[in-house]
Amino acid sequence: MKQLKEFRKRYEGYVPMEYKVYLKKMKRSGEWGDHLTLQAAADRFGAKICLLTSFRDTCLIEIVPRDLTPTRELWLSFWCEVHYNSLYATDDLLTRKTKKKHWLF
Repeated sequence: MKQLKEFRKRYEGYVPMEYKVYLKKMKRSGEWGDHLTLQAAADRFGAKICLLTSFRDTCLIEIVPRDLTPTRELWLSFWCEVHYNSLYATDDLLTRKTKKKHWLF
């Protein structure tokens, strides 16, 4: 939200309503983000956001920071118009130690 407020001129042309109304709507708890909020996050954090989507024609969408070279990546899956999920490489999985079973007699 801070990015969207501070750089209004950068984003307001992409909003199909009065910008103040959009900000108020997006600020509500439980409100779903949109492409513009993802762009603002990419810009704010210097991260490339990669979306794996359920669209047939566009299965990968990359959102890159406007004025920065990305220093990190965030991967999300996007089941179109329904839900986002975070993704991570299998190498990033925590290894789980199996607990020894102790039998008390």
